[in-house]
Amino acid sequence: MEHRCPVALDPTGSDIHAEGSRIRAHGPVARVELPGGVAAWSVTDYAVAREILSDHRFSKDGRRHFGAYVDGEVGEDFPLIGWVLMENMTTAYGADHTRLRKPCAQAFTPRRVEALRPAVEAAAAELLDELAAVPAGEVVDLKSRFAHPLPARTICDLFGVPADARADMLRGGEVNVDTSITPEEAAANVERWHRQMLEFVETKRREPGDDLTSDLAAAQREDPSLLSDDELVGTLHIMLATGTEPVKNLIANAVLALLTHPEQLELVRGGEATWQDVIQETLRVEAPVAHLPFRFPVEDVEIGGVTIPKGEPVLVNYAAIGRDPALHGEDADRFDITRPDKEHLSFGHAVYRCIGRPLALMEAEIALSALFERFPNLSLAVPPEEIGPQGTFIMNGVAELPVFPHGRPTTMKAAVVDAPGAPWELRDVPVPEPGPGQVLVRIRASGLCHNDLWLTDGHFPFPEFGTVVVGHEGAGDVVAVGPGVTNRRPGDRVGATWVQGTCGRCDHCRLNLPLTGRSGMNCAAPVMSGLTVPGHHAEYAVVLADSTVLLPDRVTYEQAAPMLCAGYTSWSALRAADPQPHERVAVLGIGGLGHLALQFSRACGFDTVAITGSADKHGPARELGASTVVSDGRELAAAGGADVVLVTGTSYEAATDALQGLRPGGRLVLATIDPEGSFTIAPTSPFWARRQQVIGATHSGLEHLAEALRMVADGAVDPVIEVFPKERIAEAVSLVAKGDVRFRAVVTY
Repeated sequence: MEHRCPVALDPTGSDIHAEGSRIRAHGPVARVELPGGVAAWSVTDYAVAREILSDHRFSKDGRRHFGAYVDGEVGEDFPLIGWVLMENMTTAYGADHTRLRKPCAQAFTPRRVEALRPAVEAAAAELLDELAAVPAGEVVDLKSRFAHPLPARTICDLFGVPADARADMLRGGEVNVDTSITPEEAAANVERWHRQMLEFVETKRREPGDDLTSDLAAAQREDPSLLSDDELVGTLHIMLATGTEPVKNLIANAVLALLTHPEQLELVRGGEATWQDVIQETLRVEAPVAHLPFRFPVEDVEIGGVTIPKGEPVLVNYAAIGRDPALHGEDADRFDITRPDKEHLSFGHAVYRCIGRPLALMEAEIALSALFERFPNLSLAVPPEEIGPQGTFIMNGVAELPVFPHGRPTTMKAAVVDAPGAPWELRDVPVPEPGPGQVLVRIRASGLCHNDLWLTDGHFPFPEFGTVVVGHEGAGDVVAVGPGVTNRRPGDRVGATWVQGTCGRCDHCRLNLPLTGRSGMNCAAPVMSGLTVPGHHAEYAVVLADSTVLLPDRVTYEQAAPMLCAGYTSWSALRAADPQPHERVAVLGIGGLGHLALQFSRACGFDTVAITGSADKHGPARELGASTVVSDGRELAAAGGADVVLVTGTSYEAATDALQGLRPGGRLVLATIDPEGSFTIAPTSPFWARRQQVIGATHSGLEHLAEALRMVADGAVDPVIEVFPKERIAEAVSLVAKGDVRFRAVVTY
């Protein structure tokens, strides 16, 4: 008999609850399609699910009762094959289930679980101590730093898994619930996970300890009929996985629910509700296990208005069952800890009720009460809608839970200039909020550019400004994202550039050129960091997500800062000149930009000349990659000239002079702006006869900046910097203005 499959399950679990509603619309028991095209049934009705969970006509032993697997129609290339092949109490049927459940059940009686309370409380306190050490304003992933390690440590301690092996042994369970993996990955995980557990059991047989694995191995030795090696390994699989994954989701889901429903949290704090109210309502409305495989009828079963043929797989949709409107009314989707009836089946039912339920409830209560007592200002670091799902239809959790443990900061230190010519002052100012398309960056380091100084002393060629936070070379961590941002997330290490928007109306904007580059540089009214919007010399800065670039792991914030303007500019200039392998490159001006341009040229293999009138820079120029050092254009011509001259951070008069050494057909690139000079070429200049070119200051898209940062990561380029703490920013500005900083100043925040 053929059945239409109205809902193909989304392997990525992108919207567990919407999918559950679609399935429910087809009836209490509805047809679904599993990965691999396998037809199955999903149960979304509370009453029907309760009946199935206690019905002896439904087996969990796929090796015996999955018709398509027994008949060879479904093989080991089935993406969920791990759920068919496991041998443990949750996949056993009848007497085998009772036999396998008994050895572990004794360890989870209420009395024995209560005896674990001091250890769980100590583990929670230790993890919270680590969070307390995080500086104010820092973002942490509460899932990986607290919700996961707490139950993982508890269950691994119970079963004697050594600390250095835990991550690897738990990985098998994490992969097993990932419904987006390929069949090959699923099969490889089953094989690796099984081998790991066998090796672990053998270790416990040789060196037993005071743990449940040693107890199970000893019981097997005394009575080999109690469980086979595969069953012992399967028991460890299920106990370690279910002792970690669902509890992790329960804790994380409860925290997220409370942070998005602060009035509910206040009820607990005011004694009007309990932590168990929170836990039970979370289990109902956000069941930690969403869609659990598998049950198989051992005969045709008529239930919920349909007949499920013998041997067809059935999934219990716990996430949908907790929100069953037939039981909980039209507001079943609403989180309400005062709801009188919080009935759910999230721990299963009847003989398949989870034996670890008492431990999970205790862990969750300890975790939540301790967390919110220790961190009363705990807050989300991102809008709730930006928190992604776990990435599976089996589990119902979050990919990450970014939070501010100490609360979102409201004020910050920032370098403020009130008007052109006014001094730089470090002040307390409000922390900005990211808007649509923006991210909030915790600035770690920001470079001091001469453009900043020209701006603040009134020489920069833009209209006058009012009070502004200065700076445009900020590197740091994303701590919050605004609506619509999908390409950045909290924790990303980024560099922020200066262009934050354009007028959208001028001729350059109509060309649709890259924002951070030609469009922003030539727009009639650009939005610029440190000029028209607050800049990067601050502890926090709001910038467009599209104006940021990810920092390579091997690049420090201090190294990155000067690359965000000086490095970006000098590399773009070299790219614009497009020198060929046989050509010679000269760099005019060996300062913040020039010292980087020398290194870029050397890294590309060009014969490189440094042009500087400062005798004290001759030695450093050679160290940075110059094969020849000259003082001016005349000396450059005498030294054989150059095909490319990059003008960096010096006067236009010097640039005009450098034309003397530019070879026929050569290119002179004006990499920087001189606010007080003008670049002129006399009508009598030989420039016109030599078919030479002048290329204006140019930037392209962020790919050039990413290239430059990769060269730093690879060690081909190393910015030479002097680092100042933010408290010394006025001193740093003064030294840069006088030319007393070697190449580039960076201020740390």
